[in-house]
Amino acid sequence: MRAGRVFAAFVARDLRVVFRKQLLSFLTRVLVEPLTRIFVFSYVLPAVSATGRPSGGPSVATVLAPGMLATTILFAGILGVSMPMITELTYPKTIQDRLLTPVPVWSVGAARLVSGTVQALVSVLLVLPVVMFVHAPGQAPDIGLSHWPLLLTVVLSGAVLASAIGLWLGTAVQPSQVNVLFGLVMMPMMMLGCVYYPWASLEALPWLRHLVLLNPVVYVSEGLRAALSPAAAHLSLWAVLPLLVAGAALVSVLGLRAFRRAALD
Repeated sequence: MRAGRVFAAFVARDLRVVFRKQLLSFLTRVLVEPLTRIFVFSYVLPAVSATGRPSGGPSVATVLAPGMLATTILFAGILGVSMPMITELTYPKTIQDRLLTPVPVWSVGAARLVSGTVQALVSVLLVLPVVMFVHAPGQAPDIGLSHWPLLLTVVLSGAVLASAIGLWLGTAVQPSQVNVLFGLVMMPMMMLGCVYYPWASLEALPWLRHLVLLNPVVYVSEGLRAALSPAAAHLSLWAVLPLLVAGAALVSVLGLRAFRRAALD
C-alpha cells in the first residue's frame, strides 16, 4: 500500500510539472507541428491544386488524419519521457531523491512511463479536433468515431509503446546526442511510418513495403485508419493489434530494465 502511494506521488509529480509548470511548452510541442502539417497538406495544397481527392480515392485529409494522430502519439510519448530522463540521469541529483524512496528502482521508471502515456493520450485529444476541422472547403476527412473500442485500443497501445521507446532512448542517449534522437530516430520513423500514405499504396515498392513493417509507427497509423476510416485500405488488424500490444509490453520491459541499469550506474 505504501509503495502504491509513493508510485502515485511520482506520477502526480511528473504530470503536475508538465501540465502546470511546463504547460505552454507542452502545448507548443504537441500542437504546432501537426497544425502546420495539416494546414499545408489538408488546406493549402488542396486549395491551390488538384490533389484534394486524387483519382477519385480518399481525400488527402482522410489519409493524413490517422497518420498525424500517430505521429502525435509518437512525439508526445517519446519526447515526454526521453528528454526529462536524459537530463535526470545525466545530473543524478535530480533523480536521486526518488531513487532513495522505499520502492523498487524500476518503479521510478514505471512512473515516468505512465506519465508519458498520459501525455500522449492528452495530445491525441488536443490534435483530434485539428485533423477533423482544419481542411480546405469540401475536403473534410472521411473519418468517424463509431469504432471507438478499436480506436481506444490502438491509441492506448500506441501511447504505451511510444512512452516505452522514450524510456529506453532516455537511458541510451546523452545530452550531446539529442540531435541524433531527432535525425536518426524520430524523422525516419515519421517519414516511413505510413503517415502521408497508406501501407497498401506501397505495392509498387515491395522492398520498401516489407521494410517499413519494422517501424512501429506503421502499426499505429494503420490501426487508426482501420478505426477512423474502416472503408479505406489498411493493414490487417490481425497484424496490427497483436504486434501493437505485444510490442508495447516487450519494449516496456526492456525500457524498465535499461532504466534500472542506468539508475544504478
